[in-house]
Amino acid sequence: MPLAIISIVVQALLVIHVLKTGRDFRWIFLLIFLPGIGSLIYVVMEILPSLTGGLAARRAMRHVGDVADPGRGLRRQQLEYERSRNVDTATRLAGELIREGKHDEAIRICAEMRSGVFEDDPTILLMLASAYFGKGAAAAAIETLDVLRAKNPSFRSTEGHLLYARALDEDGRTGRAIEEYEALARYYPGAEARVRLAQLHAKTGNPEIAQQMFRRIVEDARLAPKHFRKAQREWIDIAKKALL
Repeated sequence: MPLAIISIVVQALLVIHVLKTGRDFRWIFLLIFLPGIGSLIYVVMEILPSLTGGLAARRAMRHVGDVADPGRGLRRQQLEYERSRNVDTATRLAGELIREGKHDEAIRICAEMRSGVFEDDPTILLMLASAYFGKGAAAAAIETLDVLRAKNPSFRSTEGHLLYARALDEDGRTGRAIEEYEALARYYPGAEARVRLAQLHAKTGNPEIAQQMFRRIVEDARLAPKHFRKAQREWIDIAKKALL
């Protein structure tokens, strides 16, 4: 039987499966207008998980689905948030909105959660500060992080500390930004904090300090395990290119 006929038969069987099992009708359009790849996506996302119920199948389903439909992750988080409004669903939705560049919507979601016992929740405040920073409102991000530290003195977050230093730099508070980067560089697990500190020294007229830092970052990377070099490739490459 020719391959084209087999493809049409499989396509038809999958359309019947959609109708019989009550799946979303949008699958039919995918199967019809994307023959071959549409069938593969449907099998991986809808049929395979129901047969295996395995974690690997579910991960494959999510990955293929996100590639085929880039907005799928955001819609999933929106639905979860509408079903159950809590800190976890709110932060996941806000994080997805930030990744999509929808910072005002992320700010709104965080503001909605800031009521009652969650008004000063550190996770919500950190996500709110991230949304402000992404929008370009560095001063608002700094103010939010200051509230976070004041209300939650025992809360620790390397990414939050990095965000604070970046916001200070963006807002033109160079001296304080350098202080925060220097404190952060002593314990930050990757190379980003040190690279950003070196860049800030270069920008503020301290090229010798910057070059020393860039050189040390490259030397440390050469001696580091392979998995570290792979994970930090972006920042190591920036340091290499900055060397004179």
